[in-house]
Amino acid sequence: MKKAAVIGNIIFIYLAALLPVLLFANGKSIIVTFLWENLFSNNIFVPLILLLFFGILMYIINILFLLQARQGRWSARELARTNMIVKLAQIPAYVFIFVVGVICMIMIFTVGITFMFALLDAFSLGMTGLYALAVFYRLRKEYIISTKMQICYALASFVFCADVIAAILGYRICANAEQQKNCSI
Repeated sequence: MKKAAVIGNIIFIYLAALLPVLLFANGKSIIVTFLWENLFSNNIFVPLILLLFFGILMYIINILFLLQARQGRWSARELARTNMIVKLAQIPAYVFIFVVGVICMIMIFTVGITFMFALLDAFSLGMTGLYALAVFYRLRKEYIISTKMQICYALASFVFCADVIAAILGYRICANAEQQKNCSI
């Protein structure tokens, strides 16, 4: 379940970043043209709907993962490490989407694409935020962070850019706590 959540969370945002490539490279690449004509029927809503269905599936997987993690199936360090990896692996896709969104915002007729990307980014952030909830719950359950810190980190996990910082800090706190525990033995 953890691997499915990790891989799916990373893949979702890269699939979203692939949408403008499909849209703007149609007719310029044989592969894109083939996909566009034969798989998507020259309709942007087909890949968008497929992406949203994949996103809904990922939300379900993340909720199931959250329930399993609350039962203590994985250690806090393992969860904090994978959360940090997911957040860092998504940065290039978010940067690409941001750049395309800014370019589309400058052009008057493509503002809708910018709005669509903002919604997809928020959708993706919600998915990885659910994953992070499990991480910070485990950190509190293992007495590594306080309840107040858990709430702050969990809320930060649903805010752009703050989610990456929270993931890195969560991992560092966990690694430091584990190192102190090993030193005292």
